[in-house]
Amino acid sequence: MDYRTLIREKRKEKGLSQERLAKLVQVSQPFIAEIESGRKKPSVDVLMRICAVLDISLFGNGEP
Repeated sequence: MDYRTLIREKRKEKGLSQERLAKLVQVSQPFIAEIESGRKKPSVDVLMRICAVLDISLFGNGEP
């Protein structure tokens, strides 16, 4: 599974809208939509904030 799909699925699992995730991560809602669609790639900083909010591990071992 690619990171875009993982972000979208985890966001939906947590019951978060793109707008709510954007506010929590301090980016715009259109930017979240562009990340999920693959039109834009997040910076490392933004990716780390998304992972923290969605409890996604950057290391693939189940730890955030």
